Amino acid sequence: MVKMQLKASAVLTLLGLLVPTACVAASYLQESPDFLKPCRLQQQQKQNNVCLSETIQQIFQNWRNGVPGLSSVGALDPFRVGRLRIAQRVPPNLDVRVELRNMTTHGMSNAKILNSTTLQQTGSYSLGFHVQMPHVNISSSYKLKGHVLLLNLNSAGKLNAELDNLELYVAFRLRIVERENLKFLQLTAVKTNVAHIAKIRVHFTNLFGGNKQLERSANELFNENWRVLFDVLRPVLTETFDVILQDRFDKIFSYLPAKYLFEEFV
Repeated sequence: MVKMQLKASAVLTLLGLLVPTACVAASYLQESPDFLKPCRLQQQQKQNNVCLSETIQQIFQNWRNGVPGLSSVGALDPFRVGRLRIAQRVPPNLDVRVELRNMTTHGMSNAKILNSTTLQQTGSYSLGFHVQMPHVNISSSYKLKGHVLLLNLNSAGKLNAELDNLELYVAFRLRIVERENLKFLQLTAVKTNVAHIAKIRVHFTNLFGGNKQLERSANELFNENWRVLFDVLRPVLTETFDVILQDRFDKIFSYLPAKYLFEEFV
C-alpha cells in the first residue's frame, strides 16, 4: 500500500502496487529483451527523440501485464485506488467534497508516447515524455457533498467516468547508481501535467435519493458542462499518475541495467 497527500486536499491510498516477493530472484535482468534497442543520449535531439519514445512505448506494451522475474510490478490494467478524498473549490461553479472508494481504472496500458526529450545535467538526467491515452475508464463508489454548478448535493452511490484522448506531459529525473559492477538509472522524481482532454462523460447513481428523473437531469447537466468536473479531476489525475509512474518505473529501472537503455552506459 502506498499513501500520499494530494495538493488538492486529497488523500490517496493506492492498493496493489507493492507485492511481496515469495522467493529470492535475480537482482537485475540478466539479458536485455529483444524489444529493447539501446539509444544514444547525445543523438536524441538530432533524431527527434524517436529512439527513446519507441523504447518507453515498448516497455508500456510488452510489460503491460508485469515484468518477468520482477514480481513487485503487476499489470497496468486495471490499477486500483482504495480510497480518495477530494476537497475542491473553484468559484462560482464548484465547492465540493468527494470521497471515492474502491476505484478501478482501465486504459493506462494503451498509452502512446508521442514525443520525448532528454537533458543531461551535472550528476543527473531528465527525460520528458508526451503521453496520450486514447480512452480511460474510472469506476468507483462515491460520497459527495457541496454544490456543482446549480445543484446542491449530499449523496452516495456509484460513479462511472469515461475520459477520451487524455494527454499528459511526464518528466523523469534520474541519476546513475552502480551495483554489482553495473550502472542503473535511479528515479529520483516524477512530475505529471495533464495537458489536454477531449471529453469526459460521467454517470452518478443515487444523486437524489433514488429519484431517477432528477438523477438523469443532473447527469445530463454534468456532461454538458464536463469542463467544470475536470477542475476536480485534474489535480487528482496528476498526483495519481505521479505515484503510479514513480512506483512502476523506479522498480523497472532498478531491475534493468542502464546499458539496455542507453549505449553510453555499456
